[in-house]
Amino acid sequence: IAGLNALRLINDHTAVALGYGITKSDLPETPETARNVMFVDIGHSDYSVAVVAFSKGQLVTKGTAYDRHFGGRDLDYALVQHFASEFKTKYKIDVMSNPKAVFRLITGCERLKKVLSANTEAPLNVESIMNDVDAASSLKREDFEQMVSHLLDRVSAPLDAALKDSGLTLDQIDAIELIGGTTRVPAIKERIQKWFGGKTLNTTLNQDEAICRGATFACATLSPVFRVREFNVYDMTSYPVKVTWEQEAGSPDEDTQLVVFPKGNAIPSTKILTFHRAGPFDLEASYTEDAQIPKGINPWIGRVSVKGVSKPDNSDFAVVKVKTRMNLHGILNFEEAYTVEE
Repeated sequence: IAGLNALRLINDHTAVALGYGITKSDLPETPETARNVMFVDIGHSDYSVAVVAFSKGQLVTKGTAYDRHFGGRDLDYALVQHFASEFKTKYKIDVMSNPKAVFRLITGCERLKKVLSANTEAPLNVESIMNDVDAASSLKREDFEQMVSHLLDRVSAPLDAALKDSGLTLDQIDAIELIGGTTRVPAIKERIQKWFGGKTLNTTLNQDEAICRGATFACATLSPVFRVREFNVYDMTSYPVKVTWEQEAGSPDEDTQLVVFPKGNAIPSTKILTFHRAGPFDLEASYTEDAQIPKGINPWIGRVSVKGVSKPDNSDFAVVKVKTRMNLHGILNFEEAYTVEE
């Protein structure tokens, strides 16, 4: 839509890590002594955590976790409900019945939330919210934090999951980097710091632009126009992918599915699948049942037909090799199929 020439797809946390690592001149010399950094990104509507190992000239994604429905808008909506209830009593108006009034209140609540990040109390003023009523109120930070305590309890789950996914211990995490506007909320910072046992939280990256900047570095690396320091990115697949097929009639012991790219599989990656078949067959790729893909997304990825397979003279089955690849962009391809004589 923007008319940009898309050169590469890159995960948001990987882009952040690239922007962080490519400019560092003090990274450890070897992967064995890598610096492990945890990136905590809480934005308007999404929360992601990634553990990345940095050494000279490269980064390796070790673990990732998400809460796809947590962010600043949840805090805003808690405020909206609070003030809508207050205004019903105070001004005898039902804000929630009027979409335009709700929009005005959301805008005011977002502003109030930002002011509360730097002050212990903040005012709320919404002119002509509805029925020509000018609504005004105020809120203390401690009351706000009490109001959203059920939301703050969700901060630790993605941190636990990403650390477990990485196979590291808390003591092995060398630095914590915060990005995303919602990490500016003091109560959220406190919860994150408490989880880390009081370790210092860093904000060395631009919290609003870090992903965009990292993606730009990735594209500059691919462009012949720019000279960029050589920096290798070893990402991993977040969602396990399986391949299924129908059983060969003459081979009852044959499996009918295989998880080809498990969670954490390196990207890019190529796998060769071997089949013993008497004729043409189809393969289907899909995300596994336990893949944490966002709700509402069809797990089915694609189907490929392997044609031109015939039974050899000296055997009941032809040995068919199918080459499948998870490419640099995290996109699955079936690249080729061929028979081999054993």
